[in-house]
Amino acid sequence: MTVSKKVQIGLGKRLRLAHMAFSRGLRLELAKENVSFGQFVHLERLWEEDGLTQKELSKRVGVETASSTTILLELEANGYVRRERNAQDGRAINVFLTPAGRSLRTALLACAGRVNARAREALSEEAVGSLMLALETIAETLNRDYPQASTASKQRLLS
Repeated sequence: MTVSKKVQIGLGKRLRLAHMAFSRGLRLELAKENVSFGQFVHLERLWEEDGLTQKELSKRVGVETASSTTILLELEANGYVRRERNAQDGRAINVFLTPAGRSLRTALLACAGRVNARAREALSEEAVGSLMLALETIAETLNRDYPQASTASKQRLLS
């Protein structure tokens, strides 16, 4: 089977357009709960690893520390997190979910679930499985063939 030149060079663009559409849908769903996408990403990580330092949390969600600080101040003002100076390292600040922040999990994951369901709506289970496999293969191939980009991305997220 031959693939047209248009299809060969359009993969990245199509991935970006799909990502943008998905993100737009998720942002709109989260807005119904008065939570921004950035806040959701921080809360999601804390649901899995409560008590991270601000620096670690920023790395894990892949945003600059200054941007993360702004989001954490918003979350703190809304009563979803509390920040405490680290007992072992006075320069570090740990971030903990409050009961209110913990209680958002079900509603916010339902937002993500609705967008996922909507995105899959016109696809068969087989098509979704093929798509997932294709996306994993693309990521593995590009990470293998461009390791310096993968390493730079990982280092940026971990520094």
